[in-house]
Amino acid sequence: MEILLILAVIVVLCLVLGVPKIYLVGAAIALIGLAYAATIIMLSVFFVIMITSRKHEAVFSHIDKSPKSRFNVAWYKIDGEVYPNIFPEEGFMQDKFYRSDKPCHVLLSRNKKFVFDKFSFTTCTLGFILGVGTVIAAAIILTRM
Repeated sequence: MEILLILAVIVVLCLVLGVPKIYLVGAAIALIGLAYAATIIMLSVFFVIMITSRKHEAVFSHIDKSPKSRFNVAWYKIDGEVYPNIFPEEGFMQDKFYRSDKPCHVLLSRNKKFVFDKFSFTTCTLGFILGVGTVIAAAIILTRM
C-alpha cells in the first residue's frame, strides 16, 4: 500500500513540474514490465528448486505464520519434523484444501527449510510454463516488427 502512495506522490510531482504525460505512460509500462520480469524470475527460481526437491509423504499439521514472512502458511509434518510451505496458504475453504486426516505427498527442498505442496507445485509449474511462453511470444512479436 505504501508503494502506491509513493507512486501517487511521484506522479503528482511530475505533473506539477511539467513532465510530459507520455513519459509517465512510458514509466508505467516500464514498471509493469519490470514487475512481470521479476515474477518470471522468481517463479523460475522456485521451479528449479522444486524440481531438485525430494518427494516425501507428509501430513498437514497446521496453519501458522511463516518464519520468513508476514503471511500464514501451511505446515506439514514429515518424519516427526514440521516444515512450512513455500507459498502462503489459501485463504478460503481451508477445511477442504488442508486435511490432516489423510497423508499427502510434498516435495521437501534440499536444504530442508520448506516444502512444496500440490498448490505451490501447480503455481510454480504453471507460472514457469506461462512465463516462458509469454517471453517466447514477446520475442517472436518483437523480432517481426
